[in-house]
Amino acid sequence: MILNLILGLLLNQAESPKNPAVTRWKFENVETVLFEGELSFRASGENLNVREWGIFTCKAPDLPTQKNVQTKTQVINAKTPPVPVRDFSPLMRTVYLTRLPVKEAINKDSIDVKVSYQAELTARKLVPADDASPMEKVEPLKEQERNLYLMEWGDVKFKDKDFQVWMENNKVMRREGERDLDFAKRVFRQINYKVDFDFSDKMDRKSTAVSIMMKSDAGGISNLFVAILRANKVPARSLWGRMVSSASEMEKQKNKEYNQMSVRCEFFAENIGWVPADPGSALFSKKNKIDPDICFGIDYAAFFTQHVDPNIDVHNPLSNKRINIIALQTPAYWITTQATTIGPIKVTQDWKVTKRDKKPEPAK
Repeated sequence: MILNLILGLLLNQAESPKNPAVTRWKFENVETVLFEGELSFRASGENLNVREWGIFTCKAPDLPTQKNVQTKTQVINAKTPPVPVRDFSPLMRTVYLTRLPVKEAINKDSIDVKVSYQAELTARKLVPADDASPMEKVEPLKEQERNLYLMEWGDVKFKDKDFQVWMENNKVMRREGERDLDFAKRVFRQINYKVDFDFSDKMDRKSTAVSIMMKSDAGGISNLFVAILRANKVPARSLWGRMVSSASEMEKQKNKEYNQMSVRCEFFAENIGWVPADPGSALFSKKNKIDPDICFGIDYAAFFTQHVDPNIDVHNPLSNKRINIIALQTPAYWITTQATTIGPIKVTQDWKVTKRDKKPEPAK
């Protein structure tokens, strides 16, 4: 907590007219942890009479603070391994498809999936660099990657005229000469001031919808933050994943549980690199009166990204149609069945995490 408060003060200090010389920023690594996570998932119902299951899971990405990532999907009773496929979005993310023709009686009404992850997660904080500090050179994004994270697609929408007017009215248009970091922080604070945290099962998380409702959960709030930055030519993306903490017993008893799922953001600032921001947690923590600045400029080694950006666009071989999956923090499933009517399907999941500190490499 002390670290967080110090960083909040430092970020505030950078914008103070009394400190005009504080203009250079750098990342300072705090710790690296070795993370292992196992997601257990079950879908079940009565008299489903399933002929075949189709399961989609995501391959977790390597990111600036998430390295050496491994993903393993196991569908219980499946005789063939998952097949990696590309989604049709501009990101062309890798998704695993497992098909399970039903041969075991239990799979007529249920399916069990386990997804295991491993990674090295680095906690770091953005700190001001004094003139004497050596600065690591940060290469600009390559044109293809930059264009990718400035693009309007999926739930990140900003070209609509009404949305442009909304940005003007809410003072989230970039000022002449305003740095990437300063603009992103101003947007972050404006969202925190004007938007409320809310959740419902059928929530529209498009950035345009959030700008009208002025409330959403972490996914919708992140879409809004990313859309504003992209509209103002700052590359940005959202990170969909889970907290590096096991699910509680209370959560596991629910049919539709939070299970440590969350959404974070990153934006690319010139001469700094990918900077973390967590507008969803900042809004969620409002009731506890936590300084929102502790959710800006800090990568905690307490969050694991399962995929970058929402809207996974894949071909479903069971229906021979394209489908849009908003998020794959939890496996997505489809069935073919001989049943004439299908009752409610119950979904349960569990998230177990182990982590340990990474020991520093011995000196040579």
